[in-house]
Amino acid sequence: MRPSLFVLALLALATVSYAQEQERKLVDRLLSPNTKLANSDQNKKFTGGLEAPTRSAATKSFYVSEKNLGKTFVASRSAPTASFRTRNYSTQAATVRTLPPTRNYQTKQARDISASAYSTKKYAARDFAGNRPFLGQGKSQKALRAQDRALTIDEVRELLNKNK
Repeated sequence: MRPSLFVLALLALATVSYAQEQERKLVDRLLSPNTKLANSDQNKKFTGGLEAPTRSAATKSFYVSEKNLGKTFVASRSAPTASFRTRNYSTQAATVRTLPPTRNYQTKQARDISASAYSTKKYAARDFAGNRPFLGQGKSQKALRAQDRALTIDEVRELLNKNK
């Protein structure tokens, strides 16, 4: 078992060294190519037979009439207009209808409402969250607290437009 592993390792090293030798040959060919090598068909002339014949043919003359496809239009037209009269509307006083008097209806009295058993008990509760001060501070709030004075409108605009 051990000798076969040794042989495999030696074989792997041999193939790597051979690959590096081929790499050197490739680099040599790229750096100094042999310019004398050429394809034998490179300077061969093509002879495909006879050239295509050129023939002449007689044609008859023909006439094309010039047609003016554009239409002319009169630049300005006059159209009579009818006079428009406005009507006179008369105004009259509006008559406002009075509503009939409201009627009163007899209703029954509601029965007595019993007091709850817990109506006299008191419970301790926390203050409403809106009464607590906001303690979180962002970067703009920190900048305002650092100055700790009332800002002018120009200073507020400058703070708001820092990123522009």
